[in-house]
Amino acid sequence: MGILNINDLKPGMVLAQSAKNKHGAVILGEGNVLTEKHINFFKTWGITGVDIKDIDSDQLIKQEMEALPNDIVESIERQLDELFPHFEANPVMEEIYKIVKRISLRQAANQNNSGTDEIRKD
Repeated sequence: MGILNINDLKPGMVLAQSAKNKHGAVILGEGNVLTEKHINFFKTWGITGVDIKDIDSDQLIKQEMEALPNDIVESIERQLDELFPHFEANPVMEEIYKIVKRISLRQAANQNNSGTDEIRKD
């Protein structure tokens, strides 16, 4: 289980806890399988993250890394190590690192799927 950002949700994921709006009203109950319509509905209601069964953000990053060639993942990690030296003692920086890594992996996957192995450096 783990709270995933709304942008990381995919149809077929299962809610580990009910999704609630900012007033605490249940939008979708625990155990429901997400559809694209549910995800769009969450966005409409301003829900930024939900608890998903059997996956957390670390597992999501691992899955994205496994889908890419090792040399691309290693290149991304080297770039991030230069940007984020010694962040381990700072939980805020650790979370920023995870977000940047996830975005970098997605960019690389999109480029890899479009036929280029170049990594954007902007």
